[in-house]
Parts: sequence; structure tokens; C-alpha cells
Amino acid sequence: MNSAPDWGKYGRRPLRILALVALIDAIDRQILPGVLDKVQNDLGFSDFQAGLLGGAPVLAGFLVVLPAGYLADRYLRTRIIAIVMASWGVISALNAVVRNYGQFLAVRTVLGIGETVDNPSSASLIADYYPPDLRGRAYAFQRVAPIVGTSLGLALGGLVGEVLGWRWAFLIVGLPGSLLALKVWRLPEPERGEHDLANADAEAAPAVVVKQHGVRALFHDVRLTFGIRTLRSLMIGTAIAQGALSGIGFWAPSFLKRHAGLSGGAAAGVVGGLILVGAIAGTIVGGRLSDRVRDQGAGAPMVVAAVTQAIGAILLMPVFADIPLAARIALSGIAVVFIVAGFPALAAMVAEVVPAGIRGIAFSVTGFLSALEGALSPLLIGAISDQFDYQFEGKTVGNLAYAFAIVMPLVLVGAFVVWRGRHFVEADKAAAIAAN
Repeated sequence: MNSAPDWGKYGRRPLRILALVALIDAIDRQILPGVLDKVQNDLGFSDFQAGLLGGAPVLAGFLVVLPAGYLADRYLRTRIIAIVMASWGVISALNAVVRNYGQFLAVRTVLGIGETVDNPSSASLIADYYPPDLRGRAYAFQRVAPIVGTSLGLALGGLVGEVLGWRWAFLIVGLPGSLLALKVWRLPEPERGEHDLANADAEAAPAVVVKQHGVRALFHDVRLTFGIRTLRSLMIGTAIAQGALSGIGFWAPSFLKRHAGLSGGAAAGVVGGLILVGAIAGTIVGGRLSDRVRDQGAGAPMVVAAVTQAIGAILLMPVFADIPLAARIALSGIAVVFIVAGFPALAAMVAEVVPAGIRGIAFSVTGFLSALEGALSPLLIGAISDQFDYQFEGKTVGNLAYAFAIVMPLVLVGAFVVWRGRHFVEADKAAAIAAN
């Protein structure tokens, strides 16, 4: 008999607000794939340039990835997120007034900086709001938000783009982020590592360490982060798998339009619906499974993540062949459930093997590597697609089916790296507890 979990002194309010932050960010990012064909026709650019639009925000984030983690480990994380949220609305709305590809690329690039700054603070906060036995579900709730946002963004972009034009699609999403900033500002700031220390012997708990500041301290934290063997496996495996999947998600509406005969709005709606249903189901299963198996072995959540992502990748492969639309939709929906089920376990494992004092930098680097792969993947898929001619509506365009089939096996490679990393979990967890 399952009873509702006790979410502790902070309750679920912080989790709900942080999930909304992730939701709004994802909606903004996924408006573009929902209207990509219209933007391409209006501004006139190739598939390779379209892929660069998906990658430029993350490439810009490279400039702030280490400072973002540094700030999250030393300053009030709630204030960092609130300031970023307050600026999103204005920057996002600028998408609606650009006149050429260069201007559009510049705005998308600036938006990537905000996401890079707020993510490590959000992930670090969740680890301190909730104890280890709830983190799988907590991260599941927070990580499903951007997936739901991806669905809503695709659907909203496709719908508004069809009715009012692509510029209105970007304008409509400009305000919610700024309005949410005040709620984030008012959230309580938890003590770093308070739940980790609560589970340790009070007499054995180390004294509070005063964090050093400056460039030398930043690179010291980075060295500590890369010295954690489990985290290296999580970083590499997650980046490879999620990067490939991000690229496929970026191009999915265009794929259905070119290869399945759907209209732009219908293609965006189908992809959005598949992601929405699959994300909710996968997150519910994955979050509960991660918390349940953590007592059956230190590396058990990593096994769950690796197996579910591998199954999802295998299920997606036939979708890129010339099969009926109904089969494509069914296989895609099931595959999304399996792939998403592994995400909560990966986030929870990062929190368990990394000391509380450097979780910000750990989440920053881990998230950035995944985002970097996610940035390069649309570019790679676009470049591969341009190498194979495909006739569509009397024009020669790129063959996205071939590109997807070439990139998809990378997800299996990522899953294998995560699976191998399970061997280091026990030692890294003990080291993290000793350092807190």
C-alpha cells in the first residue's frame, strides 16, 4: 500500500515553482521548432543554418557555464534564478521583431545564457530542499516540466504560427517568465547539505567550511568535480544520449511534414502530444522507480537509467523507416516513456555522489555538456540531412530520415557509459558524505 510522501518542512511549493521556471524556459525554446518552416521561408536560410539556431544558445552558454556553477555554490540561489527570470520576457519578445537571420540568431544566442545560469541553482536547491529518499520523485517533477514545456511550446508555436504568424508565436511567450520572478525571489533559501548532514552522525559531522572566492577557487571546484568517477560517467553518458535525442526532437516536426505528409501545424501538434503523454508517464514511473531501487544497490538507479534509455532508442529506430503513420506514432510514444524514465535517476545520482558544497558547479557542468551535445546535434542532423536529396512538394530538400538513422545509435553508446559508471557509486557516495 503506497502512502503519500512527507515532503518535509519546505513542502512541495518550492518544487512547484522551480518546475514552473523550467516549464517556461522550455516553452520559449520550443516555439522555434513549431514554426521553423515558416521562419525559414520568411528569412530564407538552409537546414544547416536552422540547426545553428538550435545550437547557438548553448554555445553562448559556454561563456557562463563555470561562473553559473560558481555563483550557485556561493550566493543565494533563489535570487540568481529570480533575476534571470525577470530578464527572459523582454529578450524572448525580441524574436518577434527581427528582420533577418543574423538578428534572429543573435537573440536566440542571448537566451541561452539565461538557461545556463539558472539550471545549476535550481538543481542544487532541490537537493537541499528534499532528503535522498525523495529526490528521485522531486527531480522527476522538476525534470518533467521542461519536457511538458517542449510539448506545449511545439503545439503553441504550431497553432499560433498557423493562425497569426510566427512572430506572434514568439511574442506571446514573452511575459510569463518575468511574472514568475517575484515568486522565486520569495522562496526560502535552504542550508547547503542540510539533509545529507541530518542523515549523518551529529558528532562526526564536519564543521562548516567557508567557501573561498576568486578564479583559483572556481577551478579548484572544477577539479574536484571532474575527480568524481561516477559523475564523469553521468556527464559523458547523459550528454551523448540526451544530445542525440535533443536533435531528433528539434527536427521531429519537420520530419513528419516531409516524410509523413502532415501539415506544419499537425506535425508540431503530433510531436507535442507524444512528448507530453510520454513525459508524464515516463516521469511518474522513473521517479518512483529511482527512489525504490536506491536501497537495492548503490548503482541501481544508474542501471535503471541505462536500460530504459537503451530500450527507448531501439524502439525509435523503426520510426525512421517508411512505415505507416500510426505505427510511427505508437512506437514513438512508447519510446519517449522509456527514455524519460531514466532522467530522474540520473539527476538524483548527481546529488548523491557530489558533496553539497560543489553541487552547483557539478550540475552546471553536467547540464552544459548535455546542452552542448543538444546544440551540436541539430546542427549535425541538419548537415547530414543536406547530404541526401529528398523530393518534397516539388523541391529538393534534405533527407531527415537518413540523418536520424545515422545519429540514433549514439543513444545506445550513452546508455552503455552510464551503465558502466555504476561500479564507482559506492566509493563516491562515501566520499561525498565525508566532505559535507
